[in-house]
Amino acid sequence: SSGINAEWPLRPGLFFGRVISLYKAVVFTVVQIVGGIIGAAVVRGVMGENYGVVAKAGSITTSQAFFLEFIGTLFLVLTVLASVNGKRGHSPGYLQPLAIGISIAVAHFYLVPKTGAGINPARSMATNIVANEFGDAFWLYIVGPMVAAFVGGIFYEFVFSSYYDNDETYNKAARNGAEA
Repeated sequence: SSGINAEWPLRPGLFFGRVISLYKAVVFTVVQIVGGIIGAAVVRGVMGENYGVVAKAGSITTSQAFFLEFIGTLFLVLTVLASVNGKRGHSPGYLQPLAIGISIAVAHFYLVPKTGAGINPARSMATNIVANEFGDAFWLYIVGPMVAAFVGGIFYEFVFSSYYDNDETYNKAARNGAEA
């Protein structure tokens, strides 16, 4: 295990991509939800308002919002899995967090006006629990990212990761500790 503590939508992807154990995925998820609720309550207490509540824009349907949350989370999961894949032959450095941060920013730039950019069920749950706001489509903020994490983890493991297993350039670079 790499010891990575990632956001909730990434955990199933990291679990199915064989990066973290099921135990770590479950413990980190529970702790993140509890911490998110505490954090959202503190923000509400200090600011007097609920920030970060997710809700779909009136101009899009529930199925469109589900698809957008799915795609945004899938984009993030695949970026993280590609960034932490030791089989690619690159050493950890500043580019991995930058790639992950850019993927989060791109997802938020596009999704915030349309869905509120949930892409993390723990964050969506925490802010909406504290605000006591659950619309008829709240389920999509949990199911969409979870399905995307599952699909992303399986897809990465069997499509992209297997490519690195079979490509001699990457295998040679991984053995030498150099960039491919």
